[in-house]
Amino acid sequence: MVYINNFTVSREIHEIEYMYNNCKSTNINSMLESFQDGNTVWSVPKKTVPGDVVIFLCAKSAYKNISAASSHLSDCYSKDFFDFINEQKKLYKQYSGYLLGYGVVNSIPYYDDEDNRWYSVIDRLQKIETPVHFDDFKMFIAINKFASVTILKDEQWERLKWLINQNNPDLFPNASAPDIKALEQEFREAVRKEESKPLEQLKKEAKKKSSQPSAYNVSTKVYFRDPTIAAYIKKRADGYCQLCGQKAPFNDKNGEPYLESHHIDWLSKGGMDSVDNCVALCPDCHRKMHILNDTNDIKHLKTKILQE
Repeated sequence: MVYINNFTVSREIHEIEYMYNNCKSTNINSMLESFQDGNTVWSVPKKTVPGDVVIFLCAKSAYKNISAASSHLSDCYSKDFFDFINEQKKLYKQYSGYLLGYGVVNSIPYYDDEDNRWYSVIDRLQKIETPVHFDDFKMFIAINKFASVTILKDEQWERLKWLINQNNPDLFPNASAPDIKALEQEFREAVRKEESKPLEQLKKEAKKKSSQPSAYNVSTKVYFRDPTIAAYIKKRADGYCQLCGQKAPFNDKNGEPYLESHHIDWLSKGGMDSVDNCVALCPDCHRKMHILNDTNDIKHLKTKILQE
């Protein structure tokens, strides 16, 4: 079995205070120190057996949790405790949402009556020196929202190894690349799922998602764009090309006007994947922009975005 352990930190200040008083650390400290030691004892599913692979993910919600827990600290706490909280906030801000490393289970699980959890020794720990963010694998791995463990299928594990290997080539040198057509189909499906959301919700979510997208080498370079942004700009266009102003030439298989996402400042030249750099074009205008990239057309599209 290969699974992701999605660890976090409590939202309750008394629980964090307990961790401070008893071990001067929380999960993130323990995890980072364990990578240095090469082994750890960690909570596991009851059915875990020696040889299982555990991948450690610092939950996306972890930084929000520690911030919520410490939002109303009173003066009764010591300066050392305040320093501890600030250190934890800094660490969780840095690592929340990232895969930090993995290890191999090396013992039969045992039950801890005090914690009401099963634990195993996990050794051969390997830190991912360039951590992988949740956004880079969320399209092919759905993290379990109701438990700390997400069990991976073989194909998901192979794909994740390839993803990790892009910036950490020594960890999985033999990882095989996924099919580029499968990647494009996956992205289209993710966009279609996002398009089911109301326009205002998409607008709110898309405006928060501006980034330099990750690029990975398959047989050619592939940029991992955000499907929320792509869905929003298509809905924003309301079926009309934002360059020529004409109605989409046809509807797709789902009955939606067919328009294509285009980044005004190209991703390959350092452009951002953001609502301020993305437009919806008909296929002819999209091809025109990639062949001519006319200065007047660029100015027109940028003005169009400012108006909207």
